[in-house]
Amino acid sequence: MLQKLKPNRKILLLCLVMFAVAFTVYYATGEGHATYYDYYVRLADAFLHGRLYLTDNPYWLNELVPNPSGPGYYVVYPPLPAVLMMPLVAIFGLSLNQTLVSLFFGSATVLVAYFVAKDVARKPPDSKGEHEGRYIWFAALFGFGTIFWWLASSGSVWLIAQVISAFFLLLAIHEAFNKARPLVVGLLLGASFWCRLPTILGIFFFAGLIISRQQTSKWTAKIRSSLKPLLLLALGAGVFVAFDMAYNYARFQALFDVAYWMIPGILEEPWFHLGLFNLAYIPENLAPFLMGLPTFNLTAPYMHAPIQGIAIWFTTPAFIFALRSKIRDAVTWSAWAAIFAIAFVIFTKGLSGWGFGYRYAVDFYPFLFVLAVRGMGTRLRWYHKLLIGLGIAVNLWGTLAFNWFP
Repeated sequence: MLQKLKPNRKILLLCLVMFAVAFTVYYATGEGHATYYDYYVRLADAFLHGRLYLTDNPYWLNELVPNPSGPGYYVVYPPLPAVLMMPLVAIFGLSLNQTLVSLFFGSATVLVAYFVAKDVARKPPDSKGEHEGRYIWFAALFGFGTIFWWLASSGSVWLIAQVISAFFLLLAIHEAFNKARPLVVGLLLGASFWCRLPTILGIFFFAGLIISRQQTSKWTAKIRSSLKPLLLLALGAGVFVAFDMAYNYARFQALFDVAYWMIPGILEEPWFHLGLFNLAYIPENLAPFLMGLPTFNLTAPYMHAPIQGIAIWFTTPAFIFALRSKIRDAVTWSAWAAIFAIAFVIFTKGLSGWGFGYRYAVDFYPFLFVLAVRGMGTRLRWYHKLLIGLGIAVNLWGTLAFNWFP
């Protein structure tokens, strides 16, 4: 049937099917109810009423900051998800199901991953056409073969922020490989930042691509000819950095994001015994990221993931192919630069982000995805599909374990 359709209609139908499948799977494997941690719905409602703060402080929303100079309580997380929900909250009010919003953006991210895979995958030299099945496998890798599945199915404030952040970051990568408008790339990167602050360091990837694409052999000349697009890239991202500064100044009279430090009793928590960030936390974070493994007992679901995190090679074994992406290639070293920059920040935080897998790592997953796709080479072999399939099986278990057996 697909072969009889025109190319554009074929792609449109394929996207609709992928979106519907992703949404259905995310919904079916979710908790079965709207998330209780609907900070963003409440914040969107506050914005619609001309406030930056919530008027109430339910006991289960334990990461709110009392207004130091007036009434109400501030949400500590970057506010873009709440901004995006404002039209829906204007219609549905506080009854808006934040989890459904997460399912929507999660499903849309699967589509963007499909297009990013088409952007960066190397086609066989004798290929007479694009093999859609190959890119569907790659979309499945990101949407179901990583812990993104669990994030998208939940909808809680912490996880939906990472889902929407990944959506914008993948859009930025797609733009960088197509029209490559640096201002647009910067705006999309900035949007990702205003969901998850560490992703701003993804600018190293886009800057690396800009510099490497200049038509000259000398690096000094490349950098000189890159100044204008680099400025536009910084300007686009800077729009959201400026928004964040204004937002924080309006709340706390501080230009930088200090909200998390102001949560009552936060520094008394044992995992922040050296402050929120410290180099000494790196080994504590690397341990679950590299070596975390499930345990077994007689309680359903019988195989359990430790709450501190589980190893990335266990949740997504196909990411091993990222190591095969040619290091001399500009895409490769630019992606690794962004990954290491973001990883350095998240690994120095005192709390690894409890849940299935090592969830903070999703901040750099889009770049790791690019490397894995490129590392799989010209054709998708049986062992590529095997590792993608294993990742899907592991993440099905993990998603159900956390959503159905909390």
